[in-house]
Amino acid sequence: MKVVVIIPAHNEAASLPTVVADLRQRHPDHRILVVDDGSTDDTPTVLKHLPVEWLRLGSVVGVGGAMRAGFRYAVAEAFDTVVRVDGDGQHNDVSIDALLAPLACGQADVVRGSRYLAESSYRAVGFRRLAQHVVARLLSAVTGERVTDPTSGFWAFGPRAVRLLAHHHPTSYPEPELLLLLHKNRLKTIEVAVQMRERLAGRTSLTAARTTLAMARVLLVLLVVPFRPAIEGSSHE
Repeated sequence: MKVVVIIPAHNEAASLPTVVADLRQRHPDHRILVVDDGSTDDTPTVLKHLPVEWLRLGSVVGVGGAMRAGFRYAVAEAFDTVVRVDGDGQHNDVSIDALLAPLACGQADVVRGSRYLAESSYRAVGFRRLAQHVVARLLSAVTGERVTDPTSGFWAFGPRAVRLLAHHHPTSYPEPELLLLLHKNRLKTIEVAVQMRERLAGRTSLTAARTTLAMARVLLVLLVVPFRPAIEGSSHE
């Protein structure tokens, strides 16, 4: 597999050097691409001094839009495998091999990392965990696949998914909608256990109000996406 690790980043200047250093140490053969999603901190300056490729978006488009740009880079540079790692340091790169293994043996088109399939010190609590549980149950029912961590962004994508998502990666609330899109277009996805940790710097933007809004969007997506037609050619590429 020819692998590129894509890191969507918005105002992650404090954590990116450590994230990149860890990736370089454990996965020296993988290219790293950081997609700077309109950061207003020192992220652009930091990127100039890191051993990575990077794209800078002129305005904030959200993680989904940043990932779509990253997938287009992957296609243009002839990468057939993409790993998504968030720029805040929550995704422990020791789990990347676990994500890639099912792709290498043809077991799946896409592999999703779940913090809830193994013992982990990092777990959502309170209302966020309740919201995740509700969304997971709904996604499991709609897709017929086991979903335990519906908001995890720690994923690996094989060739069919890379080609599809370069043009069709969701831009709103990406992870649940992404799973529904892949299911609709008959791409096989599975979950594997991964290690996650607290973010290295800053704090999450998912307040209780934003979590509630995200849940509402997911419910709308669950109603709309199953009735959309499959994307032409996606089932046999």
